[in-house]
Amino acid sequence: MTKDQTLMVLNVLKKKLQSLRLLRIVEELFSLYVIIEVFTASNQIILFGISFSEKNAVMLMLYLLIIDFCINRIRVNYKKTGQQLIQTLKNLTEQEQLFVKRFERF
Repeated sequence: MTKDQTLMVLNVLKKKLQSLRLLRIVEELFSLYVIIEVFTASNQIILFGISFSEKNAVMLMLYLLIIDFCINRIRVNYKKTGQQLIQTLKNLTEQEQLFVKRFERF
């Protein structure tokens, strides 16, 4: 793989990591909302106008936990792939080095 192709793949990975960051924020906010509702409600829990039993709300919390775990594993995989690609790069220009540092920030 040439240097330009590697940098292009790193750019795609960076965009995917940015999208995952947004998805994770939304998922964590929704999880927080569900947790607050579960702990402050009595037998019936109302989430976005839909009534859930306590058992179903706890199941929803578990599903959100699984989703969070999956998002985290995808993010780790993208980062690991990016780090492997960065190790193959040699003789980078200053602009390319800045791009690599921005990628490592994720």
